[in-house]
Amino acid sequence: MRIFVFTALIVLFSITVNAQIYKWVDESGKTQYTDVPPPPGVAKEGQRLNIKSSPISGNNDSNQSRNLSEERLEFDKRQQQKKEEDVKQQAKTEENKKKCIDAQGQLRLYTDSPRLTVPDGAGGIVFVDDDARLRKIADANKAIATFCK
Repeated sequence: MRIFVFTALIVLFSITVNAQIYKWVDESGKTQYTDVPPPPGVAKEGQRLNIKSSPISGNNDSNQSRNLSEERLEFDKRQQQKKEEDVKQQAKTEENKKKCIDAQGQLRLYTDSPRLTVPDGAGGIVFVDDDARLRKIADANKAIATFCK
């Protein structure tokens, strides 16, 4: 019994899919689209539309397929550009992470060391005074604010 009901529903719905559609202009000049033929005395212009369930048919196949292929190429191009932008963004994010870690290490070094020494460029070592140390801490805080978002 279920199979009979299911089959009857499928047949019923398939009939409505292939229904005929009519286009006509009424007395007031409005275009009407209906599934019943227009009244005999009302229509100025009647046209039976051949609407099929297949998506593409007729002479426009080559034009439409060309348009579809052009759209596909444009879509692929946009996808490729998006992938490249994502790769660049990831590289920038990784670089910022490294700079953030370096800045945090420098901040820890400057705040934890009571007496900081740096090379003087001539092979010797020079002690950093408190003003230079505070400037280095401020620079490290700026770098953290910039790169550690």
